[in-house]
Amino acid sequence: MYLILHTFSRRNSGDGLLVDLTLEALEDAGIAASDCAILALDPESFDDPVTIHTAPGEPFGRLSPRLAQAGLELIIDTLSAGRAGKVGKLARQANGMIAVGGGYLVADSAVRQSGVLFNHMVQLSTAARAAVPTVYLPQSIGPAHGPVGAMMRKRLAAVDRLYVRDDTTFSELSDLSNVRRAGDLAVMKLARKTQNIRPENPIGRPVLVARALPRAGKYLARLNQLAEGLENPIWAVQADVPGPRSDAAFYHRLGQGDDGSFSKILQDGTPGVVVSVRLHGAIAALLAGWPAIHLSYERKGWGAYEDLGIAEYVHDARNFDPNLVLRQVRQLSEDPAPFWDRIKAASDSLNAQYADMVADLKARLTAPS
Repeated sequence: MYLILHTFSRRNSGDGLLVDLTLEALEDAGIAASDCAILALDPESFDDPVTIHTAPGEPFGRLSPRLAQAGLELIIDTLSAGRAGKVGKLARQANGMIAVGGGYLVADSAVRQSGVLFNHMVQLSTAARAAVPTVYLPQSIGPAHGPVGAMMRKRLAAVDRLYVRDDTTFSELSDLSNVRRAGDLAVMKLARKTQNIRPENPIGRPVLVARALPRAGKYLARLNQLAEGLENPIWAVQADVPGPRSDAAFYHRLGQGDDGSFSKILQDGTPGVVVSVRLHGAIAALLAGWPAIHLSYERKGWGAYEDLGIAEYVHDARNFDPNLVLRQVRQLSEDPAPFWDRIKAASDSLNAQYADMVADLKARLTAPS
């Protein structure tokens, strides 16, 4: 059994995509999904045939019995060096451990340090001390501030291979000998699909995929100005989770309705230009053949769009110029060909990165016969 760590939820289609791409990378390396088990913070959201285990933690950022249980698991794991905790017991049954691609190890504020401590530290500690091979698929990690950040760095240094998906993370962790730079899993998937994507002329209504942000600054005012300029955009829901973190709940607080699931809109709608605050909303649009502008709130967005050769289409979500974004929407509506040409030009490098990563996985992880 191969244990996949740090999985969140399928209620967010972006997180679900990363789970699928993690399983695909393992399959390309010779490891079948049937030989894998997933450790998930929100196991109820999965109906996959893969075995699902409940990870210690509180997936929706609220006080709950699960948060108390996560604290107890952290204490037990620390005092027993992994011998007595639930995650440690699972790890002893594993032939290898693989962290799902993503960006969950961020320890800059007290709140996010707490999130890493309660939701991820037991899994990270288990990987760091494991006797079996451990690989972290492309991550955005950091900032790593305070005592939790120091704990993160120490444990990350002990895993066998740590792939990172942006230059800022690579620079901050460059002193670790196990670090390698690669594209986001979804970005590398897009590169592999580029020749098969048949983008249609984006004549449909523009699509907005937005979310609430901490330390929002002028984000809300700029988002409202952008929505007015787009004239009746489709408000698409990528994360349909309980409570205020839901995209739909955020839209309603803005006084907007929601037009339903983003994945369904991509599947059934008429192509239009997408403006997405969620990175994997933007990449899902690209995979479906819809041009996408990304309003990024973290380093992962710049890494992805730079790797794709379209860096001018990523903007700081808190400080973007709505008029510039509107001009780019019009430009992509009129002539998307140069946009797609740049992505195609970047594909060879990304395909080489993926091939190297799969070869590394194959060499480190031995599939059962």
